[in-house]
Amino acid sequence: MDQKTTILSITDNAAEKVKGLMEQEGEEDLALRVGVRPGGCSGFQYSIYFDDEIADDDEVIETKGLKVVIDAMSVPYIMG
Repeated sequence: MDQKTTILSITDNAAEKVKGLMEQEGEEDLALRVGVRPGGCSGFQYSIYFDDEIADDDEVIETKGLKVVIDAMSVPYIMG
């Protein structure tokens, strides 16, 4: 992915909240995973959760002290 292209942005308040929630999990090396999944008749569904696994084809964004991971299939939907 071109470094000039912004896939998503996170506000300062959201970053602080996510960091606090990650601390509560008590695990090291967690990333915030964001994805889009088919949702049947209602279209797509977003998934947001903590993950400790990163695939080779994942987009990894480090911003505001967070590691955000997006699977390759979801990137075009999140950008659009």
